[in-house]
Amino acid sequence: MAWQALQGLFGLGDLAMYWQAMSQGQRLMRSFLAGAGEIYRNLGYLEDLFAFLDLVPLQRDPKEPAPMPSGLQRGLRLQDVNFRYPGSERAALQDFSLSIPAGQIVAIVGENGAGKSTLIKMICRLYDPDAGQVSWDDLDLRCVMQADLRRRITVLFQQPVNFHATAAENIEYGDVERELDRTQIAAAAAAAAADTIIEKLPKGYDTLLGKWFGYAELSTGEWQRLALARAFVREADLVILDEPTSAMDSWAEVAWMARFRELVHGRTALIVTHRFTTAMQADIIHVMADGRVVESGSHTELLAQGGRYASSWRQQMREFPLVEELSLTR
Repeated sequence: MAWQALQGLFGLGDLAMYWQAMSQGQRLMRSFLAGAGEIYRNLGYLEDLFAFLDLVPLQRDPKEPAPMPSGLQRGLRLQDVNFRYPGSERAALQDFSLSIPAGQIVAIVGENGAGKSTLIKMICRLYDPDAGQVSWDDLDLRCVMQADLRRRITVLFQQPVNFHATAAENIEYGDVERELDRTQIAAAAAAAAADTIIEKLPKGYDTLLGKWFGYAELSTGEWQRLALARAFVREADLVILDEPTSAMDSWAEVAWMARFRELVHGRTALIVTHRFTTAMQADIIHVMADGRVVESGSHTELLAQGGRYASSWRQQMREFPLVEELSLTR
């Protein structure tokens, strides 16, 4: 085109038009190739999505399910349980046996990787043991419908979901099968010490939370107390709390633990925690290590044994001898 323009066959206007057409063509081609690449990447994600939706759960309901017992009369029992996660060579639980008596508060403590969270998943039947048995009042959990079992359990996991909804709806989601009134919601909030947080919100229980639709963002500890309220609004026989006070300050923890026993009165509670100040409120404390229970007893009994629990307790409390003295007189 430049040579022909020099020969006088094309003018400068023709040359400029040609250059403009070439530039636009290049931009269109780049946009087309970028769009094709984006479609290719999205197809890869959709393939993973459809593969996930096609997964068949390994935990299946029995063909002839047994009825769930009324309440939890004797307790939960894990007997000679062995379990390893798919694709893992390391056993999460090995020859694991544990009894959780009905109506008592049981605490599980141990280092990271000891198998504490796996224990919760076994009880909720998110996984089935490779060997051994998990039973509810001597009834194997694999003999009952999963939905019936999970209606009898309320669980607060270590990383609860923060719903971008109103404060009241965040609590209501704890029991979607019941129609809750504001009195029941407020009672659950008070039980979790979340009522003082909600009262400070612009519209109280009707305040939209989170950054998506609302204007009220909560701190990590405040979200955790709201999740606690969601757990307490559910009328369940078994209450499982995984690190319930991990994001609370010491003042909030002391105030909440002071009335925890009253909150779970008549129910069975299982607390998984790293905080010994939380564990010491339990009736029985089990210390886990390498997928097994290595020590059991009350706070005072474990201190007297001088084992793993006592060593960790004294290491944490050596700068506060008064706290240790008070714990020994509990």
